[in-house]
Amino acid sequence: MTTDYNIRPLEIDDFPAFLNIQREALLQAPEVFGSDYDWFEGLSVLSKEQRFEKYVNYPYQYLLGAVDVSGRIIGMIGYSGQEQMKLRHKGRLWGLFVLEEFRGQGIASKLIASLIETARDILEVEQIQLTVSTHNEASYGLYLRLGFAVYGTELRAMKVDNYYVDEYLMVKFLV
Repeated sequence: MTTDYNIRPLEIDDFPAFLNIQREALLQAPEVFGSDYDWFEGLSVLSKEQRFEKYVNYPYQYLLGAVDVSGRIIGMIGYSGQEQMKLRHKGRLWGLFVLEEFRGQGIASKLIASLIETARDILEVEQIQLTVSTHNEASYGLYLRLGFAVYGTELRAMKVDNYYVDEYLMVKFLV
């Protein structure tokens, strides 16, 4: 299935569409996110909206979406920059997720490329860091193909139900 979409920073008006993809992400990929579905669903709408508003301060902290012509968010990725002067050269990629029916179309690669372009060209970030589950072979392979390298492994980074998730610590140097 191929669809028309734009990669763009999410805005306040995208909140209802964001809730939909966030729920899907937490259900389909619990090992990817620090939040879990039950916790997220237990939050009030106001709490969810406040959390979302934290990430629409483009370009310093934001969510990018792959948004189709109907306004549905079919993919997302998060970016957080550093405020402290000594740490401003680093940024963090997090929360990459593409709805299952849209995978294999290069959407994740385009989301990552757009994030890197903004971080490098607008914010003058010199490196992007991320973590990925050691069992998430698809994402791990994608990050390697896009030039990220492993610099460590965090054992038992998360506990999902009764099993632990180890994560690779990865970095891509932009300069």
